[in-house]
Amino acid sequence: MLAIFTIFAGAKLNANHQNMREALKTAHPLIQVGILTLLGFGAMFVLLSIVFVVLMLLGQPMTVLSDPSALTDPKSMGVMTLKVLQIMQSIGLFFVPYLVFRRVIGGPAYDITAVNGRWSMLLVFAFTMVAALPLINFLAEWNSNLNLPSFLSGVEEWMRSTEQDAERLIKTFLTMDTVGELLFNLFLIAFLPAICEEVFFRGMMQPLILRSVKNAHVAIWVTAFLFSFFHMQFLGFFPRFILGAVLGYAAHWSGTLMLPMVGHLLNNGLAVLATWYIGIDAMQPKVETLGANEGEEMIVVLASAVVLAGMTSLYLSGKRLQKKAATMES
Repeated sequence: MLAIFTIFAGAKLNANHQNMREALKTAHPLIQVGILTLLGFGAMFVLLSIVFVVLMLLGQPMTVLSDPSALTDPKSMGVMTLKVLQIMQSIGLFFVPYLVFRRVIGGPAYDITAVNGRWSMLLVFAFTMVAALPLINFLAEWNSNLNLPSFLSGVEEWMRSTEQDAERLIKTFLTMDTVGELLFNLFLIAFLPAICEEVFFRGMMQPLILRSVKNAHVAIWVTAFLFSFFHMQFLGFFPRFILGAVLGYAAHWSGTLMLPMVGHLLNNGLAVLATWYIGIDAMQPKVETLGANEGEEMIVVLASAVVLAGMTSLYLSGKRLQKKAATMES
């Protein structure tokens, strides 16, 4: 009797599972985005909970994350725990939904590894991203000096306070004494976001929004807006918004996620390498804000020209790829 019940329950669960998969696969693309995003938050919660359970089993008090003094010491358990939580967040919130998207929904999307015939595009975009750093710094400085209307002064004060807390934590993260710490930070701050965030935003969200609005430009800019919003750092919202659009066009014109992944990796990784080479305390403000300082207007103009030329080259190369693909199909 028990065996019959077990078989019946298993068949019922399998049928429900199939129904859920079919419902997700046939839902409107924007509903799919919402469901997959909620799934990401759920997966993140599960992974973070596992970390907290492990901490409890190791006898570590939860106050390790609320002690301000502990979070200023790069060697403290609190900082290491935050780094592990950051890894779990990236995997759960961004990577898990992409896996479900590819496995359950499928359909037209940018290839994650295709580089054949695109090596020149990859090199051009890598150079473009490096050249864009002064422009990004200029936009970040401009963005940080914007003020909200007086009736939103409380919101602005909160935004600036959270930005300062984030900057202090990043400075602690970037305090490195060994090659091992450098490699770990490159993984945490550059490699992992380049993979997880790009598969989520450019690999999953942008194609789904494109299926809904039928307009590549709208899909790219809406995704870029959400990309910047998800970071919850509003004093750097505009440069991250522009960066998201650049990464979106790179994915769309090349047909592969490899370009935005490399661009994202360079944008984050160069900051880590510069901090390692110079030192977080020895780094001069003019070095890390190149392009945002007085008298550097021509550097920003030159960077803008290089970015424009690089993106134009990508667009033309993408057109040639499309023409070649159409010729081969016919």
